[in-house]
Amino acid sequence: MTQVGKKPLKTIGRHVMIDLPELGYTGIDAKIDTGAFRTVIHCESAKVIRDASGEEILETVFDLDGNGPHVYRFEDFFRKDFKSSFGESESRFCIHTTICIGHKKIHSSVSLTDRSGMKFPVLIGRKTLLRKFLVDVSRKY
Repeated sequence: MTQVGKKPLKTIGRHVMIDLPELGYTGIDAKIDTGAFRTVIHCESAKVIRDASGEEILETVFDLDGNGPHVYRFEDFFRKDFKSSFGESESRFCIHTTICIGHKKIHSSVSLTDRSGMKFPVLIGRKTLLRKFLVDVSRKY
């Protein structure tokens, strides 16, 4: 273990199993992406709707484990423009949620996009990992 200040950093591999307790998911395969700043979660769809009082709510559909889609609504969300590694710009919704990696619970903002063609439904970016983990790319899990 290496340490930052007085806190030792746990070493993780390039793939991890995570839990997303606020979304009801456990044991989700995630890929560590030190080239990405923000964490990305697969979202089949996301749209802004208005509730009965006129407040804007983000309605999303997730299916991270193949057990069927689940609809979630978020009052706390924002939009951000992202540039892919290919240089293409995309506007994405972002939410705040808790990500559990091992025994660490990390409250983080994450962006939502369709990752259905990708091997991993979640990419963990630098912002989530900062001062918490050391990544050893020669290791998986």
